[in-house]
Amino acid sequence: MEFDCGPVSGLFHVEKALNELTGVDIKHLRPGFFYTNFLANIEMIKHMHIIGANYGENRLLTLVHPNDIANAAAEELMALSFAGKSIRYVVSDEKTTNEVAAILGSAIESLALPWINFTDEQTEAGMLQAGLSAEVAKNYTEMGAATRTGSMGAEYNQQTKPVFGKTKLEEFAKTFAFIYNS
Repeated sequence: MEFDCGPVSGLFHVEKALNELTGVDIKHLRPGFFYTNFLANIEMIKHMHIIGANYGENRLLTLVHPNDIANAAAEELMALSFAGKSIRYVVSDEKTTNEVAAILGSAIESLALPWINFTDEQTEAGMLQAGLSAEVAKNYTEMGAATRTGSMGAEYNQQTKPVFGKTKLEEFAKTFAFIYNS
């Protein structure tokens, strides 16, 4: 993880500062893209009958449920088996953007929900129109661009075999549908 990853860039600086501490063991938890972020797309789905972002055409996303993050943190704190400075990636599932659209679409009984890839300009303009501040819109657009270029997940992709959490996207899709229909 480097710079130009939107709001996640701050975490890079925190990790760097913590790694400069001496005499302490640190386990950094790096979660994937939160499933709950898809809840922000509900109005787009309801009014435009699409889901999308600037992540790239049929891009593979590393996804995580907040419960899996909590479980990973609890496991690390209970075991205290880490030494030095280390990283644990917390991922529940990996799906392409098209798979995300299909799974969420199926859950809300909209089987033809397409994933639309937006340009960075369209993404930022849409967030501004939705009422986000210019700074927040800029940062989230930057995070999407980092996902598209692969810079966001470069270190994660160097792993040989990720360890997945318990909650798959299909399970979260039930919660998504409940909120969508509320």
